[in-house]
Amino acid sequence: MRVPGGATCATVALLVLRASGAGAQTVNALPLRDGEATFHIRATIVSDFTGHAAVSRAEYTGPDLAHLRGFVEVRVADMRTGVGLRDRHLRTTMAADSFPLLHFELANVEPGGVHGDTVAAVLVGRLTIHGVARDVRVPGSVLVGPGRAEVWAGFPLDMRDYGIKPPVKMLGTLRVAPDVEVGIHLVFGGTPAHAPAPTAPAH
Repeated sequence: MRVPGGATCATVALLVLRASGAGAQTVNALPLRDGEATFHIRATIVSDFTGHAAVSRAEYTGPDLAHLRGFVEVRVADMRTGVGLRDRHLRTTMAADSFPLLHFELANVEPGGVHGDTVAAVLVGRLTIHGVARDVRVPGSVLVGPGRAEVWAGFPLDMRDYGIKPPVKMLGTLRVAPDVEVGIHLVFGGTPAHAPAPTAPAH
């Protein structure tokens, strides 16, 4: 899903590989081309479902990969699952009017191994959902090509950790599991390369 035309698409950092070590990679600026968050949710009775939301705002600065700072935001109102009634239940459960944003504040990056044009990295920061902020470590990878870069990250979370009660409908016969698999895909610059997002524990 591309960022809607009305959304603020901030200029963000493009991570560029250099011959030096992963932590010393320099940072060049390119505009955010695409940004999407996905949320895979398990439920009883009905099939599991996945929600999608465009990244509404993202901004990064820093002299190199190891010293990047910034944030990513997703609007709860932008989350879509393909079923209108389910979307309304989701917004109610997450109290979208009171807590309209999912916000990740990047504190630092722990670069990992370099494999060709891809760098493994752990994004360390604070994730705020439903007004509750928690420290998280988000594993991911960065793929760099001429004039573009992509970032994938994936991690599980328990919605109860953020003060969200998993919804129960139909007199208890329909229950949503509290654990959610979250994925983030960001595209900077050119054409996306389409690679799977990694998943690993957030804590």
